[in-house]
Amino acid sequence: MAAKARLALDPVADLSRRLAGRGRRTLHACVHAWWQDQGLTEHPAEVAKRIALALVESDAADRKLAGIVVLQELLADHLRASDLAAFESLFASGALADDAIVDSFGVKVLGTMLSRVRGRVEVARALAGWRNADSMWQRRAACVAFTVLAPQGDAALPGLAHMIFMVCSTVVWSPERVDQTAVGWLLRQLSRAEPALVEAFIRRHARFMSRECLRQAVEALPPARQLDLRARWQRATTLAR
Repeated sequence: MAAKARLALDPVADLSRRLAGRGRRTLHACVHAWWQDQGLTEHPAEVAKRIALALVESDAADRKLAGIVVLQELLADHLRASDLAAFESLFASGALADDAIVDSFGVKVLGTMLSRVRGRVEVARALAGWRNADSMWQRRAACVAFTVLAPQGDAALPGLAHMIFMVCSTVVWSPERVDQTAVGWLLRQLSRAEPALVEAFIRRHARFMSRECLRQAVEALPPARQLDLRARWQRATTLAR
C-alpha cells in the first residue's frame, strides 16, 4: 500500500515542489531524498529515464539540473548507446540550449557514459557523429563529452585521438562561439596527452579558429609553443581576410 501511495503523486510535480525556493547547493540532497521517497529504485530503469527526460525538458533550470543528477548519479549503470536517440530529441526540441546546462549535460551524462567500460566504444562513435548535427548545442555537447577522456588520449580508448580530431575538424568550420569554444576546450584537454598532434592540428586549421578558440587550445602547451602558434594564427587569419 505504501508503494502505491508514493506512486500516486506525480514525481515531476513532487520534485518541483521540493525544489521551490531551494538553492542549488541543496539540489543533490533534494533529488536523492525525492528518489527514495518516490520509491523509484523499485521500478524499471526505463520509467526513471522517462522521468529524467521530462525534468530536462522542463523550462526551469533547477529541474533540468535535477534531471541531469538523476541520469548521472542514479541511472548511470542503466545508460546505453540506445539512449542517445532520446537525448538528441532534447536538442531538437530546444530543451538543451543554454551553455551552462549543455556543458553540465555533456560532462556529467555523456561523459559518464564514455567513462564506463561497457558499451563506450559504441557511445563514442555515436557522439562523434554528432559533429554533423544541425544544432550547435548538440555539437558542443559532443565536444564537451570527449573532454572527459581527452587528457588520457588513446590510453583511455583506442583511436580516441583520431576520433577527437575528426570531430574538431568538422566543428571548427562553424563561426558560432558555442562551437569555437568547444573545440578550443577539447583540444586543450587532448594536448595533455598528444601535444605534438594538437599542435599540428592547430597549424593546419588556424585560419578557421577564433581568437578565443586558439587561446583555449594552446593553454596547456609550453609557453614557447604557445607564442609560435599564436604567430601562426595571426598570419593565417590576416591572409584569410
